[in-house]
Amino acid sequence: MTDKSTKKAVQNGFQIHGLSRISVSNINKFREAPDAWAVQYLGGSRFEAGWAAIQGFAVEAGVEYGIFDGLVDEECVDLAIQELKKRGKFLKNGPEELEKRTPIVTQMVMNALEQLRPLGRPEDPPKGERQHSVGIPVRFRPGDEGAIDLIGYLDFWYPEANDGNGLIVDLKTTSKSPSRWSLSHGIQASVYQRAVKAMTGKEPQVKFLYCLTRKKDPFVWLELEDAEPFIRDFKRTVVQMEHLLRLSDNPHDIIQALPHNPDSFYWNDAQDIASQYYQ
Repeated sequence: MTDKSTKKAVQNGFQIHGLSRISVSNINKFREAPDAWAVQYLGGSRFEAGWAAIQGFAVEAGVEYGIFDGLVDEECVDLAIQELKKRGKFLKNGPEELEKRTPIVTQMVMNALEQLRPLGRPEDPPKGERQHSVGIPVRFRPGDEGAIDLIGYLDFWYPEANDGNGLIVDLKTTSKSPSRWSLSHGIQASVYQRAVKAMTGKEPQVKFLYCLTRKKDPFVWLELEDAEPFIRDFKRTVVQMEHLLRLSDNPHDIIQALPHNPDSFYWNDAQDIASQYYQ
């Protein structure tokens, strides 16, 4: 057996394909749309952000100006709309989308600031960064090659809240009002809680603030109460991902083995990418 084959034999699936770390969004995408995940992370294709994602980013940017920089609400709204215009400049149906989304962004920024300001000032992110990064190793099997690093980013972190145990708040923008934790958001909340606990030794409270498009009751809070079921689902998905990646060292083989679902929102406005892989 050559040195090259020996080295290859002990590599895990992530190493075989040059994946050095994972994220919650990466894992959730693998579970929800494995074809889009494979095309992006194995094929190297890039999915452009659509109007919904740009709207969410604009709202977050406006809220951050109010929470971290102390700007008044009207200034935060103006900056959020500027962000929406800048990022949507080259997208389709620009004038129509801007007309539709400007009042939505305005409402979401105002509601988010109203809900977040009473919590006080969160911990400032490191200089030059928008958010706090957190990391934790995720084990998918025993042995030296049986773990991979995860990295995530916190929207707002209040380390002194909750009697010193800390509070994590994540801001979501959506048209749908959640009545309970979705699997994807529950995994995100649980993993971030586990990562901060590993960093600080204290288990923080985790809440998600959903700012909605509707006029009546335009926001919803969800608080994480039991992380264990979500952590189990998360770990199982990581194990399944690694198993899949070990089946072949040829990315094309894995991409072609996964079913393609063109109805998934991930493929909206991505027909050019789909045509490269699925005829």
